[in-house]
Amino acid sequence: MTKSTEIPEVLNNPFGNMYSTKEVAQLLKISRRSVQRMIQLGEIRAIGKQRNYRIPEAEIKGWLEKELERDRVARPAGAPEKDNTET
Repeated sequence: MTKSTEIPEVLNNPFGNMYSTKEVAQLLKISRRSVQRMIQLGEIRAIGKQRNYRIPEAEIKGWLEKELERDRVARPAGAPEKDNTET
């Protein structure tokens, strides 16, 4: 008997990939605790509880877009963008 290589329909998620808090922390280069705090504050939505959160890819992208827009709006007109390179 061979195993099916098809992905079950339940895994074809309309929200895209799902990430753990550890994976999101690595992607955003922040601590896992910061990701958990973002969930608790309602900045991003997640499925699960405490250490077992799963965050839809769409939530991460939406949060990033909001942060970039907030940064753009907060910067005075004509001000140069921050240069994060060290010399």
